Amino acid sequence: MQRELGVGVTAVHFGEFHSSIRIPSGAVGRTVTRTRLHNLLTDALTSEVHPYPVVLVCAPAGSGKTRLAADWASEVLAGVDSPTIAWITIEERYNDIGVIHRAILRALNETGNPRLRALCDRLDPDSPDLGAHMSADLGELGENLWMVIDDAHLLLDTDILNDLESFMRWQPPMLRTIICGRFEPPLALQRLRLDGKLFTVTARDLAFTAEEAAAMLTEHDVRLDPGDLDALMERTEGWAAGIRLAGMSLEGHSDPSRLIAEFSGNRRAVADYLIEEVLAGQTDEMRDFLLRTSVPASFTTHFAEILTGCTDAHDKVDWLEHHNFLINRIDGSPTEYRYHPLLRSYLRAEISRVGHVEVEHLELTAAHWHAEFGDALVALEHAVNSGDHDAIVALLSRTSLSLIVGGHGEAVDRLLTRAPRTTQEHPSARLIRAAAALAAGNVPVARSTLDVLDRTRTEAVIDKTDPRRHLLLRESLRVQTAVQTGDIDDALTRLRSVGPESTGESELDAFVLLQEGRALLFLGRTGESEHVLGKALAHARLADASLTVMYCLGSLAALAMSRGEVVRAAALVSESLRIGAEQSATDNPTFHLVRLVDSWCRYVRLDDDAARIAAESAVVLHRENAGTATFADGAAVLFGLDGSDHRHSAVTTLHAHSPVSSSIPVPPGIRAVLLPAIQYAYLTAGEVGWAHELAADARTLIGSTGDTAVLDAIVHVHSHRLDQARKTLQPVLDGTVVCAAGTNLIAAWLVDTAIALARKHDSRAHSALTEALRLAEPDSVLRPFHDCGPQIRELLIRSTGRFGVLETFVERLRASFPRSGTAASDMLTPRELELLVELPSWRTAEQIATDLCVSVNTVKTHLRGIYRKFGVTSRRDAIAAAQQAGLL
Repeated sequence: MQRELGVGVTAVHFGEFHSSIRIPSGAVGRTVTRTRLHNLLTDALTSEVHPYPVVLVCAPAGSGKTRLAADWASEVLAGVDSPTIAWITIEERYNDIGVIHRAILRALNETGNPRLRALCDRLDPDSPDLGAHMSADLGELGENLWMVIDDAHLLLDTDILNDLESFMRWQPPMLRTIICGRFEPPLALQRLRLDGKLFTVTARDLAFTAEEAAAMLTEHDVRLDPGDLDALMERTEGWAAGIRLAGMSLEGHSDPSRLIAEFSGNRRAVADYLIEEVLAGQTDEMRDFLLRTSVPASFTTHFAEILTGCTDAHDKVDWLEHHNFLINRIDGSPTEYRYHPLLRSYLRAEISRVGHVEVEHLELTAAHWHAEFGDALVALEHAVNSGDHDAIVALLSRTSLSLIVGGHGEAVDRLLTRAPRTTQEHPSARLIRAAAALAAGNVPVARSTLDVLDRTRTEAVIDKTDPRRHLLLRESLRVQTAVQTGDIDDALTRLRSVGPESTGESELDAFVLLQEGRALLFLGRTGESEHVLGKALAHARLADASLTVMYCLGSLAALAMSRGEVVRAAALVSESLRIGAEQSATDNPTFHLVRLVDSWCRYVRLDDDAARIAAESAVVLHRENAGTATFADGAAVLFGLDGSDHRHSAVTTLHAHSPVSSSIPVPPGIRAVLLPAIQYAYLTAGEVGWAHELAADARTLIGSTGDTAVLDAIVHVHSHRLDQARKTLQPVLDGTVVCAAGTNLIAAWLVDTAIALARKHDSRAHSALTEALRLAEPDSVLRPFHDCGPQIRELLIRSTGRFGVLETFVERLRASFPRSGTAASDMLTPRELELLVELPSWRTAEQIATDLCVSVNTVKTHLRGIYRKFGVTSRRDAIAAAQQAGLL
């Protein structure tokens, strides 16, 4: 069908596709891509900075490029000062020099431009130099002319292509050439590209966004939730025809989610379209090549040679890519290719044509290829597709560690449901299923799966080449399970009984040592844990096992947190999170456990982001592990108390979700490091009973340590039992009883400061405060000073200038306290306020007078006014009063 576009454009195909299959574009779809194409073409052709003389539009069937280009031309012609547009639609018969010359002249003649008609009358269509003559005449014409050559992919004649190349290279400056085709015609366009004279529009430029796809679907009265829409976009990749076909299928469907999950190339409408629009005309040899290379999700030309036996696989891939055959190079891997998901699913449905035995061989070939290049999960998927029990078991035995460490347990579990029953019962399969259950937080299933392995005579069925490897993995998983259930000592003994020597396989040694180190951390044996985790980290780095490195660093960060070592914990956290982000492991539960350590580091340094980070991690952990999620919930509440509008309600929530609850598996040191802050939260909320309960629970969970003594002392001070508080605290202060967490020793000295202040022992209070500051300064620990109450701030202010080398840290600490509301500023005149700022400098009155350009007597008069209004008699007291009032 042809359509008159208006003056200057004729002979344009109206249909969206040149075949018997017609898919209406719809108003929304047409508007979306028309607007995008309009903007791209207009910017390329009319840019004041860099207009392009040649534009190439390459898009496969289903993009509606012809119709969209025609709409664009109509809009251009409707504008002010529009150019003359000539349009020629190539047909196969135009591969004749005389025929195409006449077609070009006819297109120019039918523009309705009288000067172009006169020019055409002078040109001879049979002249071999028509291009040169036309270029010269158009140059003399001096008018803007845009020539559209549609369906240019049908041009195959070498002479015609050479003429077109020459013409575009030397075309007059007032001419713009727009070439449209399903794929790039065999023109030598490299010189134009290098010279910056060619602008290319591809299918990717015209692909729909999710929002645009949703708008198109509404034309079919289809409205998808975000999850279903994302799934559809993943399957269609924004391909207009695919989205339209999906809309037609979804219209009136009762279960959109199921249909989208099943929407593939073997659906009738999609298959018919692919057959007629994409696969039509392909040789049997090419169809066989397509079927065989559709087995893997992606392939290189070398892999394609192995799958097909074709030594010219490289040429075939080049041909497919050049002809825009729904094939793409994978981003970041220019030598790897993949088919469009809908095309691949169609080919996968058709692959049975090569025979069952051959399909099994292809799947095994793909499994061996991916296993060789370290992609164990993809290799296993192909092995399962083959149905070959021996191949699956051999692959599981060889790759079980990388599958477990890589967090692929759940995916493997799903794959194995399609494997033979004997395969599902194999020990390696059971091991991975236990790992999957652990990753999902389903500890009972993991435990029962490991118990089944215990009851089975696995020695008869495990890999005879390396039975110890299987045992190490099994007992390591048992240790992981025991960390959740509390049977750590027994599990650790069993793991160590397998053999202390190294296996010689760094990745395996790293994994085993990691589980051993974590078990020791949960047992509170931090010295041993640090040593073992250090060895695990070294092995992981040697094996270049990035995720295991992340786990080891995270465990060491948790160990540093349990000791109250903020600087070290923060450094380990930073490296662990960086690796996790680089490995796209931001949904990994361990990644978010490390973020919890990060949130604690921020909390003790009064970083406002602490609560937000803990809350974000809690959301992810709720999907994975209920126990750690509860810990994260409690941490988020604790870390956010300062910003809570309803503090007592928040403390009630903290009590209900206490991060140190006995029901949550937490290393004793991490429990200890949080205890004083929780204790102070309970007491400031008036919940003395909860405070006593916390102290009692702490003794049960972590024993009678310096940390629990600090809790008891805090309660005694709150109840004004100062002698009892001092007696309880003394062994901690003199080092007889040790705190697991260094931050708790800071808290102990601050409690001693509070006792001294209550007894009016100012010298003792200053001495105890100085010791707390000395311990806090290296790690920039600020939180305990805030928890201890306002009397610490007042003492810091009164003692200004008395902390020696710690004074810089003290200034930072003072500034961290919220300034109290006061009317003191209203008492002081502007000049007095100006002078007040100068007092902490301890410069003389004469020096201040010189800087302020006033007399010394004026300065002294203002000083007396400041002293009188503050009720003090010295400069030092005036500074302290101003700081207490929030003026300094």
